[in-house]
Parts: sequence; C-alpha cells; structure tokens
Amino acid sequence: MGTSQGPKRGAPQLVNAAQFLGYGLTWAMSTGLFLVGGWLVDRWLGTMPLFLITGAFVGAGAGFYSLYYHMVIEPRRRKEEGARELRSGGGSGEAGGGS
Repeated sequence: MGTSQGPKRGAPQLVNAAQFLGYGLTWAMSTGLFLVGGWLVDRWLGTMPLFLITGAFVGAGAGFYSLYYHMVIEPRRRKEEGARELRSGGGSGEAGGGS
C-alpha cells in the first residue's frame, strides 16, 4: 500500500516537470530552427551573418513569448474564468438540476 501511494504523490511533480521541460524545449527548438533557417537564407543570398543573427533573435523572441504565454497569461486567464464562474453562480445550475 505504501508503494502505491508513492507514485500518486510524485505523479503531479512528474507532470509539472514534463510540462516545464516541454516549455524549455519549445524555446530551444524555436531558437534553433530560426537560427538554421537564417543560416540557410544567408547561404542562399550570400549575406552570411545577417539572417543567422536575425533568425536567432526572432526564434528566441518567439520561444520566449510562448514560454511567457504558458507561464503567465494562460494561468491568469484560467484564474479569471474560475472567478467569473463563481461570481455568476455556477452552483445555481446544479441546484436546479438536483430538484
């Protein structure tokens, strides 16, 4: 019984760790893909460091925005929606259905 409770307690931590790892990988992959894309454009146009550096900054910015959205904006929206449901009397629908 003690072994079955251990994974249950650790599971939310593992889910959170996987979620944050995914956010970090999204940032890294975004930066890397835009950097490689900039490098390819530079090779094609012959403007070697220009698009490489631009791509790295654009990718890092896009990755950071994704990270910011998932870590700040999305939880704030969920919190506001939950507060709105409580204020609007979300329990009144349950009371009407129970009668």
